[in-house]
Amino acid sequence: MLQLYSISKLKKHYAMKRDFIDLFSSLAVVVSLAGPTSGWAQGLQKILVGYSSPSGNHTVIFVAKDAGSYQKYGLDVDLIFIGAGSKMTQALLSGDIKLAQVGGVAPITARLRGADLRIVAVSFNFLALSLMTQKNIRSVAELKGKSVGVTRFGSNTDLGAKYVLRKHGLVPDKDVAIIQFGDVPTAFAALQAGAVQGCMLSYPTTAAAKKMGYQELVDLSDSDLEYASTNIVVTDRFLQTQRDLIRRFLMGFIEGMHRYKTDESFTKRVMGKYLRINDAVVLDETYKLFAPKIPRVPYPTPGGIRTALESIADDPKARTAVPEEFYDDSILRSLEKEGFTRKLYR
Repeated sequence: MLQLYSISKLKKHYAMKRDFIDLFSSLAVVVSLAGPTSGWAQGLQKILVGYSSPSGNHTVIFVAKDAGSYQKYGLDVDLIFIGAGSKMTQALLSGDIKLAQVGGVAPITARLRGADLRIVAVSFNFLALSLMTQKNIRSVAELKGKSVGVTRFGSNTDLGAKYVLRKHGLVPDKDVAIIQFGDVPTAFAALQAGAVQGCMLSYPTTAAAKKMGYQELVDLSDSDLEYASTNIVVTDRFLQTQRDLIRRFLMGFIEGMHRYKTDESFTKRVMGKYLRINDAVVLDETYKLFAPKIPRVPYPTPGGIRTALESIADDPKARTAVPEEFYDDSILRSLEKEGFTRKLYR
């Protein structure tokens, strides 16, 4: 079940689970760490991981958890839905969570402002968003003088909306009002209620909207726009002091990516469970969009970071920043050199 936690509740939540987890951790280790992973048989290391969106491109962490991939490498991963942007970066910087899966702009903006955040993996390097509109709107130009809904200012949906509007000659917040609603389901509800004439949606909500007859004016996943949309982020300090833990998390994460790509029925079941969807058509469309686009190795790329920097070019620091300052791919390169990914796809 998905849960929304405020920062103040994270520690309380984690503490309540501690006694229960300690009681059964030895049994879990015996079951899940048999064979070549027995080196971690002395106990699972608990770690709290935040994610910013219950959507198709965030499903890898759910697949890895339900497949037992994290346990295989000695980790008991507790997933917490925090939300996008400043909430997630605040939770990371305060130490309430140790890793986060979050969109590209938030950690990059935070680092520009002095936060010691670093991207260590990117599972999706494109914007899996669609501009959906009322059924009577047939072109982006017809949105002039109207409004478009996004999740939050500075989020992936905000970036996507402004990118589409500018590409079609419209000025965001001048020609078209941008309104934030907090999350994708609420933005879609606003579209259904007629409160906005368009909104940026992600899968599986996009598939549901299409099924209901709303217009898909632009599908950004079909564009050549490179963008670090789904990132694994840590603090520099955590990367320096807990490198082995991050390495083991990424091993489980990469195995989750492999399972996502190669086991359609399992992935759909996980999607349905965590995203609360039982519509077979919606699940099928969501899987078919994301599965082929998952890379074997989730490398951050300069191009993906550069797009995020360009989206916040009003900040002078963003205009002069070097993309490589925002990520560290050394653990991924080490794993690939050792043949970890090659063995998965053998």
